Amino acid sequence: MISRETLKTAIDTIDDTQLEILHRIILAFSKPIPHTVNHSLSENINPLKGSIVFENDIISPIDLLWEAEQ
Repeated sequence: MISRETLKTAIDTIDDTQLEILHRIILAFSKPIPHTVNHSLSENINPLKGSIVFENDIISPIDLLWEAEQ
């Protein structure tokens, strides 16, 4: 097992981008693990709901036609 001091030294040597990724991983591990959902209830759950965070994303409604510029 790695010691805390070795880990601290390794963290000090990474750049800010890698540090941000490491921070997000730590946050993900700190969240509680959800309990398993009953199979009949899980059919009604949309795992992608709320996953689009920006307007004008590349995903659009099915009935919306795109006009490609030529």
